[in-house]
Amino acid sequence: MSFLSNDPVVCRHGHIALASQPREADLDNWAEDGVALVVNSRTPEETAALPFDLADAVASRGMQYVELPIGGPWGASPELTVRLGALLAAHPDSGIVLHCRSGTRSAHLYAAWLIQTDEAPETVFETMGWPGSRDMALVQALLPL
Repeated sequence: MSFLSNDPVVCRHGHIALASQPREADLDNWAEDGVALVVNSRTPEETAALPFDLADAVASRGMQYVELPIGGPWGASPELTVRLGALLAAHPDSGIVLHCRSGTRSAHLYAAWLIQTDEAPETVFETMGWPGSRDMALVQALLPL
């Protein structure tokens, strides 16, 4: 899976890409690149404020769309990591993009999933190549017991 240079992808880890908020043109590129699943970690309120219907835009391009909201009244729940794990298991070889406004919430959700799969917590962000901010308290809030 390759991405264009103006794409909102912040980093890649295997077939998983972590991205900031995509524009509609980015969705075209992702569909052309073979992305099968787009996971949005923005809250429904944030997503509703976009200038286009993200769920419809993703679906109209043949990709699956899932919301796993983090933040605001939605908080951070271990259930999100469990749900992400099921989605990743259902798409083991497909291109997957996890995104939010900047990619940070998605990166923390993915970090929690990696820790659940035995990645060392102290190196999880380096493993996935995440260049942004890191909040282990958020990762801990997302970890299932």
